[in-house]
Amino acid sequence: MDKKKPRVLFLVNIPSPYRVNFFKELGKSCELTVLFERETSQERDMSWYDNDFNNFKAIFLNGVKFKKNMAICFNVASYLKKDLFDIIIVGGYSTPTGMLAIKILKQRKIPFILNTDGGLIKDDTKIKYAIKKYFISSATYWLCTGEETKKYLLYYGAHEKNIFTYPFTSILEKDVLKNITKKNMKNELKRATKYF
Repeated sequence: MDKKKPRVLFLVNIPSPYRVNFFKELGKSCELTVLFERETSQERDMSWYDNDFNNFKAIFLNGVKFKKNMAICFNVASYLKKDLFDIIIVGGYSTPTGMLAIKILKQRKIPFILNTDGGLIKDDTKIKYAIKKYFISSATYWLCTGEETKKYLLYYGAHEKNIFTYPFTSILEKDVLKNITKKNMKNELKRATKYF
């Protein structure tokens, strides 16, 4: 008998190509729903986006847009209910919708994972430090992409035993060379592509 795939909800701001590729792969091992805060960012040309949503369900939230890439989407609350998903991942604590989602999940006592691709420890004011610590430390588990990001999460209240590092990349196995390229071939490729 086939084991039922876990139902996973992932909240992110926009459908960036590298994230969409990641979701296509992740969706092969779970029943994945991705909530996007916005369809686009004013900082990017439309040709940059990848709207080929294979292996996962994409939902664009309704919200009030502001700045170049932000929105506050109150309808995120309707997806943050117990038993609707097995795993909830908030892909950013610093957007208004991400902050709202964390606040709702905390109030409803729903465990969640906070995912972050990076972060640098800064000399924050006491208020800024307290805000970051509140949102980051509210998670039950944390996903990060490297040791520096792990240090960042620990600084703002994450628990080391609940931090999981994973290799986030947009390179697929088919893109990896099977044999090591010789140095003269590398130099030739560099010269040939330096104008592109």
